[in-house]
Amino acid sequence: MVTVFSSLMIFSGSFAFAQSNHTEFQYESISGDEIKSSSVAKQMLEKIKQSKQILKELQAGKHLEKTSEQLAIDEQRKLSQEILQKQLDRMNKDYEPYTPQNAFATFLGGVNATHHGLYWDQFNYVDSKVKVARAAKQMVLDNGGTYHDALREYVKYASMTRVEMIQFNEELNIKYGFSDSEIQKNFDKFGKLPRYD
Repeated sequence: MVTVFSSLMIFSGSFAFAQSNHTEFQYESISGDEIKSSSVAKQMLEKIKQSKQILKELQAGKHLEKTSEQLAIDEQRKLSQEILQKQLDRMNKDYEPYTPQNAFATFLGGVNATHHGLYWDQFNYVDSKVKVARAAKQMVLDNGGTYHDALREYVKYASMTRVEMIQFNEELNIKYGFSDSEIQKNFDKFGKLPRYD
């Protein structure tokens, strides 16, 4: 025989009231061959078996059968995603001339063709620095960093010192034959010729 105590607490303002009830429950123990013959025991065992299966599926990440509402929502999501993708494709096509590469190519249309390689190398170098900086910024944000920290990381990777810029342009001038290494040796690290008094 098991005795169960239940309590009820009611809070009202600064007063608390409690009530106790003594209720006795009786239960029967079924074991052995009695389980096989008892319809109640069979039903309970079947429910336990179903509960274990549901728990197993939930732990495995499987979803139970979807309701008609869930299926309708999934269908609406799929339709919305398709509409969004069509609009994005249309927008990308409409704004294709304004992408950085295409805008820069338009700019180079007015520049002497002998300089195009040098300009494209400069553009690609800066573009790659910006992509790395964006990735670094996103990594900070994904790891829970603040926007200020992410922006600082972006600037760290996207920026270029004056000395680095001069060195890079010096290398490009040599690469494209606008200068040679002997001439470049006359310039200091700031890109200036020495002055003699």
